[in-house]
Amino acid sequence: MMRQFSQRRDHSHERARVAAELSEEARLLTEVTLPSKPAPAEASPANATASKGNGHAKGNGHANGNGHTNGNGHANGNGKAATSSGSATERALETLDQQLIAQPECVPLLLERATLLGSMGRYSAARADLEHALLLDPENLTVRSALGIVLLRKGLWSFAVPHLRVVVEAESWSPTAWFYLGEALNHVDDLDGALAAFVRACELDPLHSKALYGQGVVLDRLHRPDDAAPLYRRSREVAAR
Repeated sequence: MMRQFSQRRDHSHERARVAAELSEEARLLTEVTLPSKPAPAEASPANATASKGNGHAKGNGHANGNGHTNGNGHANGNGKAATSSGSATERALETLDQQLIAQPECVPLLLERATLLGSMGRYSAARADLEHALLLDPENLTVRSALGIVLLRKGLWSFAVPHLRVVVEAESWSPTAWFYLGEALNHVDDLDGALAAFVRACELDPLHSKALYGQGVVLDRLHRPDDAAPLYRRSREVAAR
C-alpha cells in the first residue's frame, strides 16, 4: 500500500526514507521511457533505444492483459494471469473492489488499488482512482506523485508535468521526483527545463544512472554530442555496479 509522505522534512533519515518509498511506488507504476526522440547514433550505443527497466523494475507477475473492462473502468478479471502471483493479484484486486464499494471515498484504499492496477499495466483505471483520490485529498503528495507517474507511463507528458512540478516544489530534496519531472519535460520538448531537472537529480544522487542517461539524451537533442558522451559512459558505469 502506498504510504503518506512524512511531514518531518528536517531530518535527513526521514528524507531518505520518503525518497525510497517514492522510488518503490514508482517501480510499480512505470518504466523509464527516455528518450522522446532517437539520439544521434554516433554519440553512444547507449542512446540507440529507449531505456527499459530503471533499476527498480522487478518481476511482479503481470496479467496477460486481455480481460475486458466493466462499466467502472476496472478490469473484470476474465483474462488468465500469466503467473501464480498474477492470480493472487487478481484476487487482491477483487478484495479491494469490494472494500471500495463499502468505502468509495477512502483515499488509502484508492491508492492501494491504483498501485495494484499500475503493477498490472492497467494505467487508465489507475489514473481514474488517483484522480478521484486527489479530489478527495488535494494536499496528498503521494497521490499526486503517483498520478504524475501514471500519466508518464501513458505517454500523457503534458498532463504529468504540473503534478510532478507540485511534488518537486514540496519535496525538492528528492532525486526521484526531479528525475521524473525531467523525463516529462524532455518529452514536451522543454529541453532546458529537462536538463536542469536531470542535473538537480544527479546533484542530490550522483549515482542516479537514469538521470545521468537523461542528461545525455537532452544534450544530444541540444546538438551537444561531445558533452553527452561522457554522461552516457558514466551512466553505464554506475548501472553496472
